[in-house]
Amino acid sequence: MKTLQGIMIALAMLVTAVCAGGPATVAPTVDITGKWVGSWVATNPALGSGRIEMTVKQTGSQYSGNLLVTGSPTDPTGPTQGIVSGNEVRVIRPTNLTGSLTVQGDTMKGNVNGVVDANVTLNRQK
Repeated sequence: MKTLQGIMIALAMLVTAVCAGGPATVAPTVDITGKWVGSWVATNPALGSGRIEMTVKQTGSQYSGNLLVTGSPTDPTGPTQGIVSGNEVRVIRPTNLTGSLTVQGDTMKGNVNGVVDANVTLNRQK
C-alpha cells in the first residue's frame, strides 16, 4: 500500500511540474537586468506607435519589473514578468501584452501581441 501511495504522490508531483512549467526553456545566455528604452510600431502602421520602457531584474531564467507603454489604445503599463531562455525574452505578463524579444548586445527586438500587434526595439540604458 505504501508503494502505491508513493507512486501516486510522485505522479501528482510530476503532473504539477509539467503543468506549471510552461514552455521549455534553456539556460539564459543574457542578463536583461536594468532599464531598456525604445519604441513600438504596430504591424499595421495605421494602428499607431509609441514609446516603451522596461525596468527589470532577472533572477535565473525569470525576470520581473515595471513596464511603461505610451501611444497604445489600451494601457498595458504596470508590472511585467517573463522568462529568459538563451537570448530570447518571453513576455508573459501583463496578460494583455505578450510576446518574444531577442537580445543581441544592448538591443532587444521582437514582436508583442495585444490589442495591437507590434514590432518592438529596446536599447539598454547605461
